[in-house]
Amino acid sequence: MADVTDAFSTLDDFLLSLADGVAHAQAELARLPASTPSGPQTLYQLPRVEFELKMNLTVVQDQTLSQRYRYLRPIRAGDKHLLFKPLTGEEAASTLEIAATVKGVFIAVPPNNGLPAPLLRTTLDPADRKAVVVKVAVSNAAGEALAGVEVQLNVDREESIAVNQAAGRSFSVAADTALDASVLTTDETGAAQTVLRVGGAQAVGMLVITVDALSRTDTIIYEVKA
Repeated sequence: MADVTDAFSTLDDFLLSLADGVAHAQAELARLPASTPSGPQTLYQLPRVEFELKMNLTVVQDQTLSQRYRYLRPIRAGDKHLLFKPLTGEEAASTLEIAATVKGVFIAVPPNNGLPAPLLRTTLDPADRKAVVVKVAVSNAAGEALAGVEVQLNVDREESIAVNQAAGRSFSVAADTALDASVLTTDETGAAQTVLRVGGAQAVGMLVITVDALSRTDTIIYEVKA
């Protein structure tokens, strides 16, 4: 006789399959913008998708499933699990298992919880080519400055080497080429700054600096000249 898990599955498998279907439908809708008489295009959005699943339930003793969920439930009383199987068109209920209805809703959530998206802008002031001022400004799409935001900066040594090699130049980042501070916090104007110290033995080439804040990354290049 076939294993019961061949016919039944866990609830998360069904929900993930539904979510994949919703995501695919939304992607297809996004590919079909409609032009309005005034010219701009309209994007179709699925704000809400309700579903109802009529299913049979059964309980199994399965160590494999316990291993599957060990990170979510590290402490279990046993290896018993509740499995689901959709009812067929001919079934209203099952005489062997419990019949149940699972209802739910997928709701679209705007990016950043509907708040204006954060923006990150980095500029360099090379007035002193051995002490370059790195200025960071963090705001949102509405133009509001974001204070108290942690900003992480890094001289990306591997990427600097790769960029220079792509330009046909042998390059390395000098040991004393570094930023005064790698972690900053924006002030009330949404600004923060530090200094890039270019080492005395730094070879001519391009230095890649990465700036991260609020899940945004800005990559800038400073060219070291002779």
